[in-house]
Amino acid sequence: MKDKIYWTNAIAYVIIFLGVWTGLVLFPVKSSDMFDLIPFDINDFVNILTSLLFTLFVWLTARLARIGRTAWGVLAAAAFILLFCPGEEIFFDRDEAALTELSSQCIVPFFISQYNRVSQKELHKWHFLMLLMGIFCSYTHNGITIPLCCAFVWLAFQRRERFFRQACWPMVFGVIIGTGLSLYQKWDDSLTATADLEVMSTVTSIALKTLWETKVFVLSIVLSIYLTSRRSGRKILRHIARRHYVLALCGIFSLLTLPFAPLGIENAVTGVCFFSMFWVLFIFQYYVEKYLNHKL
Repeated sequence: MKDKIYWTNAIAYVIIFLGVWTGLVLFPVKSSDMFDLIPFDINDFVNILTSLLFTLFVWLTARLARIGRTAWGVLAAAAFILLFCPGEEIFFDRDEAALTELSSQCIVPFFISQYNRVSQKELHKWHFLMLLMGIFCSYTHNGITIPLCCAFVWLAFQRRERFFRQACWPMVFGVIIGTGLSLYQKWDDSLTATADLEVMSTVTSIALKTLWETKVFVLSIVLSIYLTSRRSGRKILRHIARRHYVLALCGIFSLLTLPFAPLGIENAVTGVCFFSMFWVLFIFQYYVEKYLNHKL
């Protein structure tokens, strides 16, 4: 039975890879000026690399959301990314920005899954690498760095008595350093925004107006309100929040820090949408799991 599930999942990832690669080949776009300087045709290589990175992103997302156990779950993760992931419109532009965006998107679910894996373990020899991982993840993702930092600081406070005995503390310090570097680059703008209540209210209204025009945020709000209105739904939301505690905290802090938006309104909205995508995915995963277990 396990071998059958393994092969069906593998086929699903192959379908995703071939689907993306076929689309890139059949619907070409103008390549980047940087790639034009290369003395040989690099388009085929870029198409394969883009397909690999997108498939990797799907695998990491499905694994983090725990929906990668079935082929349908894998395909659903790919659909969610295409429909709701912030920045997905540049994933397939076949230039250096697209490859960078896909690469940086892959590090987010990988980083959070690694944190969940080692958060309760003892410190080991790879702590310096984990520190660098935290810096890279937060510094390259302006949209999520502040809520991610707030969530990790909150978790560190909750576990303060045993925090430095756990393997996750270098990752937390890496996120704090990366966030500090991002804020330092926009220090003057951040200081002005946080010191002026009128600016904060304007930023908040613009950000909320932008969010209400996004599909994933509206969907996450509608699903959350619907489940909250039912007693069984509230139990489901508590179950999901406990199961995905880090990402649930990140989603909350992304909304709480929205009025400040020290890294820009667009980045703040991107962060909210990113965590909203995972929240919707977690709700979807819960019902699919219940259906597969014949408990609906």
